[in-house]
Amino acid sequence: FMKDLVSIIIPTRNSGELLENCLKSVKEQTHKNIEVIIVDGKSTDNTINLAKKYKCKIYFFVPKVKKGTFDASFKRNYGAKKAKGDYIYWLDADMELPKTLIGEAVDLCKKGADAVILPEDSFGTGIWARAKKLERRCYWGDMTVECPRFFEHDVWDDIGGLDESLGAGGDDLDIHQKVIEKGYQVKRTKSIVMHNEGHLK
Repeated sequence: FMKDLVSIIIPTRNSGELLENCLKSVKEQTHKNIEVIIVDGKSTDNTINLAKKYKCKIYFFVPKVKKGTFDASFKRNYGAKKAKGDYIYWLDADMELPKTLIGEAVDLCKKGADAVILPEDSFGTGIWARAKKLERRCYWGDMTVECPRFFEHDVWDDIGGLDESLGAGGDDLDIHQKVIEKGYQVKRTKSIVMHNEGHLK
């Protein structure tokens, strides 16, 4: 592992519309030692061009799952196997990071955290985007809903990554449970990740 290297894993499939803002926010981090791993499910838009523009590592992976199955956890686990960092952070293409976020998460780990919760807020247009923003704010500080997405690499390996059988939402609550059960320390950043809801109709 390179010292304090953070491996950011982003599953994509035709994510071009939102991906550039995400990658730009990663590039602007005050903590510079970052590798970005794109795990792409055969995008037909400009996703791959954007990934190349921002010098991401690109892997093509289409999990063999039943149609309609949530496949992001498969892609995240696949990306984590390719990760060379001391830390693993799974990020979504519709998220944008404040500049100090990664540095803050690394600092928390240096001060004893094994996994870090990066709280989320939403923005977007339309009434549903506003509703989503309100919903997310209701969860702030609620350890039963907020889940860590940033892990010491060894901790990630020890808990075995995400449970691919659980589908959307269940997999991250499950990983939080495993972290707690094994007695690992979970801390929370002050900086907040912005979730671009786009235009929710």
